[in-house]
Amino acid sequence: MTTEPVDPHPAQALRVRVAMVDDDTIMRDGLPLLLPQIEVVASFANTDALLAAAPEAEVVLVDLKLAGTGRVPVVQGPAAVHAVAAAGYPVLVYTNERRRAVLVNCLAAGARGVIHKAEPLSALHKAVTRVTEGQIVITQALTGLAELAERRGRLPGLTPRERQVLSGRARGESFRSIGERLFITDRTAEGYMKGVTEKFATFLRDHSPADLEHYLGLEPADLTDWQAPPPRP
Repeated sequence: MTTEPVDPHPAQALRVRVAMVDDDTIMRDGLPLLLPQIEVVASFANTDALLAAAPEAEVVLVDLKLAGTGRVPVVQGPAAVHAVAAAGYPVLVYTNERRRAVLVNCLAAGARGVIHKAEPLSALHKAVTRVTEGQIVITQALTGLAELAERRGRLPGLTPRERQVLSGRARGESFRSIGERLFITDRTAEGYMKGVTEKFATFLRDHSPADLEHYLGLEPADLTDWQAPPPRP
């Protein structure tokens, strides 16, 4: 009678291989110690370093604000998510960001899930596991994000210029002021707003541009102003 060898570390054999992109040194050094249930195979301060190293990882945790020291511009936000996802990695956004417009754009950019850093570490471990199983993960700290993402998927899209003009009008800015700020004529600005109105005529019949901006989950420009790059020929 033969006896099969017993693995003295069965839990370690099942650990998910994870890479991290986070500009916070404490996060990069501390998470492997705080969450030994996963195997952090590599950690990087920016996405360029991750892509250059090409680690073998089943999930990549990506923070959204990757300003670092601020001395060198880096790709961040949904653009960073898209870059990592385009390289073939399942991306789990791990962030303090709560603005739903930003996070919806991350899902559109290819993220397989979003988890807030306020969640307990057990929730992060569970999210990592679920992403490796092919599931989409949105944690309880971000209630309503899934509904917004679904709604945004059914709504007409706005061009970057239409979003900029809508944002100005939502704050009471005149077309002349918007035109000067965007280096276009006031008539052109009116034309962009007309495009918004045609797409959402029913809604704007009883609501203001500010109401529409809130309904779409749009917010002032920065991380929210991400557009998917055109497909490569």
